[in-house]
Amino acid sequence: MKYSPTDGRWTSLPSAEGLKQVQKLMDEQTYEQNKEALKLFLCAYFSTGKCTHKQGKSISPIGSTPKGGKILKVRWGLPGQGKSGGLRLAVVAYCEEKRVVIADAFLRNTDPDNDDFFSAVQSLP
Repeated sequence: MKYSPTDGRWTSLPSAEGLKQVQKLMDEQTYEQNKEALKLFLCAYFSTGKCTHKQGKSISPIGSTPKGGKILKVRWGLPGQGKSGGLRLAVVAYCEEKRVVIADAFLRNTDPDNDDFFSAVQSLP
């Protein structure tokens, strides 16, 4: 089944400090364009299966939540930041519900490990 951004619900946690940092780096239009591009990118991933596989170096499933969400480590490039720039997003996908929660975003230079991603999703119900 092919998904589009309007098929689901998209939220980010108020504790996602990395998103606030990125928003400050961009003007509003660029930020909104990047949000929509990320949604399309994730929809393409969800359209290929059940959120259980790795997609190159961009999306890596690393676990699940007690409520059945898939914890994904998503690598997302930022405009003008080069290959080493960008974000690492802690995303929880509830594939059956077509719901995505961005738990946090880490600037690439912080080099988060899996424990950072698991900590980011701890506040989810």
